[in-house]
Amino acid sequence: MSTRDINLYAPRGRVSESPRRPDSRPVLHRAQLVVPITQPAIEDGAVVVADGVILDVGPFQQLRRQWLEAPARDHGEAALLPALVNGHAHLDLSGLAGQVQAKDGMAEWIRSLLTARERLSQIQREQARLQALTSLHAFGTGIVGDIDSSATFTGEDSDGTLVVRTFVELFGLQIESLEAAVDRLPHPARRALANGQKNVSLAVHAPYTTSASLLREAKDWTSERAKVVSVHAAESEEEILFLRTGKGPLRDLLEEGGMEPGRWQPPGCGAVTYLDRLGFLDSLSLCVHVVQVSEEEIQLLQRSRAGVCLCPRSNLFIGNGLPPVRQLLDAGVPCAIGTDSLASNADLNLFKEMTVLVDQCGIGPDVVLAMATFHGARNLGLTSHYGSLEKSKRWLAIRVAATDIESVIAAGCQGALEWLI
Repeated sequence: MSTRDINLYAPRGRVSESPRRPDSRPVLHRAQLVVPITQPAIEDGAVVVADGVILDVGPFQQLRRQWLEAPARDHGEAALLPALVNGHAHLDLSGLAGQVQAKDGMAEWIRSLLTARERLSQIQREQARLQALTSLHAFGTGIVGDIDSSATFTGEDSDGTLVVRTFVELFGLQIESLEAAVDRLPHPARRALANGQKNVSLAVHAPYTTSASLLREAKDWTSERAKVVSVHAAESEEEILFLRTGKGPLRDLLEEGGMEPGRWQPPGCGAVTYLDRLGFLDSLSLCVHVVQVSEEEIQLLQRSRAGVCLCPRSNLFIGNGLPPVRQLLDAGVPCAIGTDSLASNADLNLFKEMTVLVDQCGIGPDVVLAMATFHGARNLGLTSHYGSLEKSKRWLAIRVAATDIESVIAAGCQGALEWLI
């Protein structure tokens, strides 16, 4: 496993950002379909690339006339689209694949996860993480937001095509300060935060496992550094019951874990409302799951410009139901897509998450592709470089064996793709 962290904010062209140097000559990449994401798909389209940077996007014949000296690379009857962005994963839990059974409820699933995790050795965890990185790459993911509870940091995979934005996860219902929470982290995590690694930020686990003061201080810390902060929010009915009343299965789970929920004052409202009251929500906040939300809370998300990451297969696995996707999108909330962990999902194929949103939520394939690319990059703070095929963005793209938008997702589910870098 590589431990060298990629600096996502370094000026373009620094050697440390990529182990291989792209061709400096412009190359014209042509395909039956080019899917820029931020504009309609282009039939018989092309992308001009040099030094790993996109110079132009448009119809092939037009670009052929404008770039006469550029050699053309014809990708044939296929679609070109930007690398997928997995907005929420737990790569450190990859060793739990097949070890945690589907549960009818959040608390029971967490108990099963904790029991299974205790059986994993550090070597098993590291090997599983490497395999997960390989799997992400195989299914077309080029950027991932990784929630890390073990502080095993990876900035890129073995050939430099995977960008990892790491969120160090904090817990503490009775911990009142960020300093105290960070002191409890493993040394590698403390060192990364102290050194200001720019691809490392904070995640607070959830409103039901984190004190109000810790939520505020974590948000202040990330805001001061213009970093995104992640939080699991409104994932289950059990969470909302605990936040409203201080009772229910999650209270029992927290008592078992020694978190003393009896000393904690429940806010008496839903998760999104609570986060809004704390001043947690803004354009650098990423709320993950957002299944149990009211119409008023959807409007809070919209007004605050907070990002959302949906993990539909994980929600179904645990028994939490599906999020109100249509209502979130209609309100203009920027929604990304994530796989969550292999403790609550069969694989890390983001195309399969898209299939659920199309088939079970009635969302159009063009919309879900934007969720899995542009909005994922937006919610991780990376749209200046990734998420769409546009001039000046980095050339991190995939070729999918499909010739129309409707079949792109089906082909991706089968792994019928290859990387273009």
